[in-house]
Amino acid sequence: MSLLAHSVLPQDKPQIISTRLIAAPRELVWKVLTSPEHLKHFWGPDGFTNSYRQFDLKVGGQALFTMHGPDGTDYPNRFIFLDVKPPQLLRFEHDGGEDGAPGHRFLNEIELRDEAGKTRMEMRLTTADIATRDQLATFAVEGGLQNLDRVAAYVAPMAAEKNLFVIERSFPVSVERLYQACTEEGDLKHWMAPAGAKVIITSRDFRPGGICLYGNVMPNGVEMWGRQTFKEITPNTRLVYRQSFADKEGNLAAHPMAPSWPKEMLTVMDFIAEGPKQARLRVSWIYTGVDDAEAATFHAAHAGMTGGWTGSLNALHSYLTKGE
Repeated sequence: MSLLAHSVLPQDKPQIISTRLIAAPRELVWKVLTSPEHLKHFWGPDGFTNSYRQFDLKVGGQALFTMHGPDGTDYPNRFIFLDVKPPQLLRFEHDGGEDGAPGHRFLNEIELRDEAGKTRMEMRLTTADIATRDQLATFAVEGGLQNLDRVAAYVAPMAAEKNLFVIERSFPVSVERLYQACTEEGDLKHWMAPAGAKVIITSRDFRPGGICLYGNVMPNGVEMWGRQTFKEITPNTRLVYRQSFADKEGNLAAHPMAPSWPKEMLTVMDFIAEGPKQARLRVSWIYTGVDDAEAATFHAAHAGMTGGWTGSLNALHSYLTKGE
């Protein structure tokens, strides 16, 4: 579940109302929500991408696009715009277009409200009746929350450059072997911990929505626990998960030595083939929260992140090249 996005299903209206605060100005959020060049990267639940054929942003205009699911399934979609009030309100009918499934039709509204320089994004989905709403809610509630989090992650580096930390390194192995070393429990134990520490993985459900609970035992015996919640898994290409500190039982917890450290960050690992026996790993950390103290701590910690990840990537290189 999302830490910052929330949904409600009113008892007296056939609606799904989802909302999230985003640490970006309203004009920026409006811009990415109304440009197919941006929308194609983040619209929809985790793992989805989009191909746009038409985007005519005016009352009576329409957007025609295909949503590509993480399993390879394509979903035709159409928006017919009913109200366009920059940078505040977007109202449109949503269906599957000429090629869409019968009955796939509802009303969508996206409202953006300024809150002290940040943006409150609210999505309101309205169906014909409550029974239809309840059936749709079985998947649309979680999909909407994921979509809100994806918007926040996409605009975060645009709103503040230091919301994004990136480090990358090339390794003399195939992209398949590199991906395996970053996703298989038996491999992770050899390089994931800081120098001198031991990795403990107590549970690992490696699927979208699954959670990994792990700990690092330091040389002095101190234990530090973390939790990963997997969002996107594309073998040999990309791994995305939410990263948090936790207690031994898996409950979210503050950083034991830095209480203003972000409660949650987004980790993106991109695996890039550079040759049959050469592959690059690009690691991105993105701060997607709305707490100013957390943001300042994250922004000030880039040098420390570089040092920590350099040590981990050195360990990964040594592990992958051991015996050569």
